[in-house]
Amino acid sequence: MPNEIKTKKTFGTATIDHFSPPKESEWPKAINITISFEEALRLHLGLGQLLGKLNTYNRATKPGRESAVNLCVYTQARRITINKGRVKRDGAEAK
Repeated sequence: MPNEIKTKKTFGTATIDHFSPPKESEWPKAINITISFEEALRLHLGLGQLLGKLNTYNRATKPGRESAVNLCVYTQARRITINKGRVKRDGAEAK
């Protein structure tokens, strides 16, 4: 049997700044979200457009440093929206 070619299992991760609404104790530790290739391309395009917009902000200013991406997952509607967000800098942990 020939050796299998090693392939990536994940293509990146991101640290969550905060949850809105706040995390509840009964949440599962992880949620897998599976989307089709076409929907993944739409997600990629949306993220690219928002990141391009955020990149125009002056990162030397407080609003520029606080700019963020907000992914809103509607579990019942099975939709993900890509929105402009803001990180919290008040010392709250991202748990």
